[in-house]
Amino acid sequence: MPINMPASLTKDLALTVYNDGFALVQEIRSIPPLSDDHVVYYLDVPQLIETNSVQVKGLKVTELTYEYDLADRLKLLEKYVGHEIRLVNKKTGEGKAYLLLSAQNGLVLADMQTQEIVLDAEGEIRLPDGSEEVTFKPTLVWRVKEQTAEDTRVTYLTRGLSWDADYVAQVRENDFDLTGWVTLTNNSGIPYQEAKVKLMAGKVNRASSRMQKTTLYEQNSMEPERQAFADYYLYTLPEKLTLKNRQQKQVQLFSAYQIKFHTVYEVDAYSDHPTVYFTFRNDAANGLGFPLPKGRFKLYKENPKDGSSEFIGEDFIPHTAVGELVRIKSGEAFDITVESEVVAEYKKDGYEFEEVEYLIRNQKDQPIELIINHGTSNGIFDVVESTHPWKRKDDDIQIFVPVPAKSEVKVAFTIRYDRKHDVKVN
Repeated sequence: MPINMPASLTKDLALTVYNDGFALVQEIRSIPPLSDDHVVYYLDVPQLIETNSVQVKGLKVTELTYEYDLADRLKLLEKYVGHEIRLVNKKTGEGKAYLLLSAQNGLVLADMQTQEIVLDAEGEIRLPDGSEEVTFKPTLVWRVKEQTAEDTRVTYLTRGLSWDADYVAQVRENDFDLTGWVTLTNNSGIPYQEAKVKLMAGKVNRASSRMQKTTLYEQNSMEPERQAFADYYLYTLPEKLTLKNRQQKQVQLFSAYQIKFHTVYEVDAYSDHPTVYFTFRNDAANGLGFPLPKGRFKLYKENPKDGSSEFIGEDFIPHTAVGELVRIKSGEAFDITVESEVVAEYKKDGYEFEEVEYLIRNQKDQPIELIINHGTSNGIFDVVESTHPWKRKDDDIQIFVPVPAKSEVKVAFTIRYDRKHDVKVN
């Protein structure tokens, strides 16, 4: 008879969860005495396991079978077609033997004594022992040559496990507090009890071959260990976690306080109101200075009048290295308006000219600095006149405009295009 190695024999369990919906599982289980046939049923594996990734140490495995055709009522009955079964009267407890002929559309039976065909027979169905043929949950079946250690270490990849980062910023007038959370999602088919959890941030290439759940919140004052690993970044959570199947769990990743930020207003030729960007530098001098995994970033603004907090926008941030600038698009400025137009176009001395005006009205009680990102048509260009300093950015024109409180500012500039020396690139 094969021996079973269930999850109850687990001595150590570790998960490395990746952004892209899969995880590396590493577990150590004690090995019970092997049977004469050296067949091992390794139980409690996920339904989405990648069997070609399985590695086993402590046992020399010569053959691996993955049993995943899980028994339901019909599948179970179909395994006994052509075999003897018993129907038991629930009231009297009396049983009678039948030969099972079909189970597709109700039971089709043959009376073992009279050989009569029986349809729609009533009673409790009793099946003979067939534990070696029936699989009720995913199982790795190993044929083992020999045992080489007291325990076995099994490593495999599985789909159905993922993690995402979420950031919550509480913004004040000049700084903000930031809490990072990680949301772990388990749809792999099994629970993971008391697992050491690592989170791999970055894009790991995979060869091509592809619910709302209960959400639990756990706050942890201990921060994860952060480690550069190959070309990725690895976060090790400080405490073991239990993650049930079909469950999400949130764990605090870090907290940082009094982070300095800047509010940036940007417009282009199509803007009626400027887009508002919330920006800050990810460095140690600003209370951060560690890689930020990609995720959703929510902004809440504190109301100084009553201490309440209001939601003011959200955005996604990419994986952000130390020293990089973080830009969060929070929305549009209600009390700042922009009008723009091309007021003149003409040709002179072989050049084409375009005169542009922007009118900016700031109804806020505070001055702002607004950035104009003006797109140009294809070609070699220069700005020959401008009321404000400008610079090139990605072959466009960028102008920084200070706008006092409760005032309006006009920006005017002339673009000169040199069409004679345009170079066509195929």
